[in-house]
Amino acid sequence: MKYSPLKSALKDFFFFWKPSLARRLTFSFTVFGLVIGYAVFIFLAVSSTNVFIKLVSKSVGQYLDYTSKDNIGKKQAELLKFIDERMINIANTAKVMQVILPPLKFDLYFQKGKAWRHTYTDEKGAVKSEKISNQLISESLEKAKKDKISTSSLLFYGAKDKVNVKINISPDEKNYTQLISFDIYRLGVLKILQENIYKAAFFFVLLLIISHTLGHLFSFLLARPIEQLSNEAKIIASGQYERRFTIGREDEIGMLAESLNTMASRIIDGTKERENILIGILIALTRAIDAKSPWTAGHSERVTKFAELIGRGFGLKDDQIRVLTISAILHDIGKIAVPEQILDKPGKLTEEEFAIVKKHSQTGADIIASIPSYETILPGVLHHHERWDGGGYPKGIKEKDIPLFARIICIADVYDALMDDRPYRKAWNREDVLKFFEEQKEKMFDPELVSIFLKLPEI
Repeated sequence: MKYSPLKSALKDFFFFWKPSLARRLTFSFTVFGLVIGYAVFIFLAVSSTNVFIKLVSKSVGQYLDYTSKDNIGKKQAELLKFIDERMINIANTAKVMQVILPPLKFDLYFQKGKAWRHTYTDEKGAVKSEKISNQLISESLEKAKKDKISTSSLLFYGAKDKVNVKINISPDEKNYTQLISFDIYRLGVLKILQENIYKAAFFFVLLLIISHTLGHLFSFLLARPIEQLSNEAKIIASGQYERRFTIGREDEIGMLAESLNTMASRIIDGTKERENILIGILIALTRAIDAKSPWTAGHSERVTKFAELIGRGFGLKDDQIRVLTISAILHDIGKIAVPEQILDKPGKLTEEEFAIVKKHSQTGADIIASIPSYETILPGVLHHHERWDGGGYPKGIKEKDIPLFARIICIADVYDALMDDRPYRKAWNREDVLKFFEEQKEKMFDPELVSIFLKLPEI
């Protein structure tokens, strides 16, 4: 029966309970969408607060032209009435901002000399004034006098809060100070969701649909060709050497398919010749993978050379050296799935980017796991980033639970990486590298293998 990628993708699309790469991508896109929505809410709340403060400052500031000709101290009642009217108009305007509640109450402060006075309207509508005796209030007023506009805080994390604003509305040429103070109440994200429950539900459902669709799309683009390669490899490994891979791609996956096709076509020529061709194909393939980044050209071949030296120093037999050689050549084959922009990033990787890089050992093992004759090299490919102290990946195993070939490749891999330039650092000098290996005995590396490595004439 002919394999249909589109039919398989549509079938998986409706199997919501089936664990797959698409499910994980769907979850990632959903979380990303929620984070973006939350960030937009935070930005809207902060920007609305700033806009509202500027609106109040500009509106009340219009009174300065009028008061600059007279003594504002004698017109407190008129100023209170003016601000009260303006606040009502501004409050109505602020309703469209939705994420903040405008002030319905304000305080007016006046200073002539050093004393501050609070001007207010009592319950009967009479304008009264009283001296400020609270030292903290006086200090906050002095700060607002100096800064023109003073706020208690503009930071916002999504929980409801209150921002106190003080605005200096004094004419510059007068020898007195007039301040207006009011509070802005910002709604929390839960309150917004409660008041807009239908919109929130619609947004979340739409987000799930988009995330699910994008998850399957990316799964189809990334995982399907590898899955198809795996299925075809099983058929060829069963003895049907006439079968060929038909990926129809020109990227690294296509290069892998062509290399595997070439390998399959030569298998029948004899065991020794097959082995020689296999090594040649693997070297060509690793060169293609290393060539994804100018910083790693020739890396796999150098790692193979150092791994062979360590293996012989450890006393491995020829057949073991052969397995170690192929393991070392293929140790980074999983980087075929790592984007170039991550491999060539000049700065420190983010947690998400490093998580992608960490998957390359498992990806490499998955690529070759379906070929029975490669079972002996799987441990070296899968575990070459494990640490002697258990702090490595992907399994976090430690000491001699780590396969021998993986421990050897780990030393060779780190040595070559430190001795060569990388986009995020320059190559280390030899003395620092050797010192690093001495320090990392029983931490990152097998101490016995490090001792053998450091005694090699080539090192």
